[in-house]
Amino acid sequence: MSEDRSAYEGLADAELLLLSRDSPEAFGTFYERHAEELLRFFARRTLDPESAAELTAETFAKAFSSRHRFADRGRGGAGWLYGVARHELSHFYRRGAVDRRARKKLGMPEREVSEVDYERIEEMIDLADVRRLVASSFDSLPAGQRDALELRVLEDRTYEEVARELRCSEETARARVSRGLRTLSARLESERERMAVVEEVR
Repeated sequence: MSEDRSAYEGLADAELLLLSRDSPEAFGTFYERHAEELLRFFARRTLDPESAAELTAETFAKAFSSRHRFADRGRGGAGWLYGVARHELSHFYRRGAVDRRARKKLGMPEREVSEVDYERIEEMIDLADVRRLVASSFDSLPAGQRDALELRVLEDRTYEEVARELRCSEETARARVSRGLRTLSARLESERERMAVVEEVR
């Protein structure tokens, strides 16, 4: 597999997508080229490692399934990929959940985010945004999420410490933080959209 992919490394994104119609391994090179940055894109917008990982997987599944419809109209392969990503993100904000249809269609198994990957993705998130949102939206969150976010985000406790303080399992502590962050991410996106409108008016 590595020998096959090495033949594609010097090609542009658009070329990889066009070739992947008949040679799916070319899409593997496209994936490796953009996966980390796309994960970072989702992490900074959802504020939630699990949602970011799921959105990244769904976006690539959707892109792979629709690669035959790709046409290079000046945006290149990366521009097309982020168009798919923004569509998935918009769906996430509207529904409050990640679409799984493309992965199911491809028969991709559901994968839990490992503790190591969870912490790695957390490092991609802009903690200044999170801390500001937690502080400003504290009273509007359910008590369980509020307490978990205070310990994890504001006090920078480990999940083991959060669980011990809240007298629950680490899995429950992580879930409470995750749900709280999903709520806050929607508010952050609304704020970004509002600021974008203000800038356009100026």
